[in-house]
Amino acid sequence: MSGMTTVNQAVTLILNSVSPLPSEKVAVAESLGRVLCEDVRSGRNVPAFANSAMDGFAVRWADLAAASSAAPASLGIRGGLAAGAVSRKRVLPGTAIRIMTGAPVPAGADAIVRVEYTETRGDRVAVFRTDGLGSHIRPAGEDIRKGQLVLERGRLLGAADIGLMASIGKATVRVRRRPVVAIVATGDELIGVEDRPSRGKVVNSNDYTLSSAVREAGAVAKSFGIVRDSRTRLAATFRKALDCDALITSGGVSMGDYDYVKDALEDAGVRMRFWKVAQRPGHPMAFGSKGPRPVFGLPGNPVSSLVSFILYVRPTLLKMMGHESLFMPVVRAKLAHDIKTAPGLKEFIRCRLEEENGRFLASSTGTQSSGVLRSLSLAQALVVAREDQTMLRKGSHAPAILLDHRSRWLQREMGF
Repeated sequence: MSGMTTVNQAVTLILNSVSPLPSEKVAVAESLGRVLCEDVRSGRNVPAFANSAMDGFAVRWADLAAASSAAPASLGIRGGLAAGAVSRKRVLPGTAIRIMTGAPVPAGADAIVRVEYTETRGDRVAVFRTDGLGSHIRPAGEDIRKGQLVLERGRLLGAADIGLMASIGKATVRVRRRPVVAIVATGDELIGVEDRPSRGKVVNSNDYTLSSAVREAGAVAKSFGIVRDSRTRLAATFRKALDCDALITSGGVSMGDYDYVKDALEDAGVRMRFWKVAQRPGHPMAFGSKGPRPVFGLPGNPVSSLVSFILYVRPTLLKMMGHESLFMPVVRAKLAHDIKTAPGLKEFIRCRLEEENGRFLASSTGTQSSGVLRSLSLAQALVVAREDQTMLRKGSHAPAILLDHRSRWLQREMGF
């Protein structure tokens, strides 16, 4: 517990202390964004029957092999077939059955003629051309064959995967359980969002920030509200909160006379692993555990709290949910101006990103005070300065952690 833990040491220690949670069975519709815990095999062919890929006519290729604009083939129409219907009629020599997209191909047919290649004349159809034997027929099992492995365990389920499972009739699926994360805000100075701040009081924004960040990561947030600066009250709340899969506290982790979080966590049975990290913002970040449950003591300053969440809590929750990709994307960014940094600390500088000749150009969002949450709201990236750097020079390059890859500035016009 003496001295400061480096950022890399903290990440390694934290991630090595947690394991993926057990699996649970959920409805397929509720499995989006979850990690698959079973191999999924199909019990049926998809499609289950040969069907038409076009609106047109089901025909016998032998009747149309010589059809042309100059000499169209003339076929008798034996009725029509809509999607969802099954024809009792067979396509006989010299005949055709009108067919809609998705309808089962009737017996006797071995090609579908597009409607635009035809002209209906009473109870007969003139066919001017075809696209060949077997054209526009989707065979049974074209998408999926019975017994085929369609999804492998460990996959992060997306929208297409959900539809795929629905198409094979899989109503429930086994996925990794989402952690329930307890959030406890500490401090006599905190008030609720509905309250009017008086002198010396501040709104408990961390509860909202951290709860949202937990949900954004795919986990379940459970707020325990504000707990005043009392070791006894804090310990009692922490004991209840430790019924959850993980615990996040905000505030009370510095060295002040009223910072009781460390002692209260230990009273609740938490083994503290470190109490300071060589970084800015977030220097007083703490970590411990009780059994398999990770416990994060985040600083009270809003920027420090959220940056620490991004660096440590988010990847931990993703690992608990079985994800393989745990970290935010990192790019190289060119500095638009000089940025002074703190010696001996790894610094995460809130920056805007712009494009310059297809590359990223980073500029500070302004003051880097750990109490200015708007500076983080304005940022698209955290530019990383090493511990041995005291200045990031204009024109130099540095790693930049992307905070939101969906942002407007990352969007590109489609050009094919």
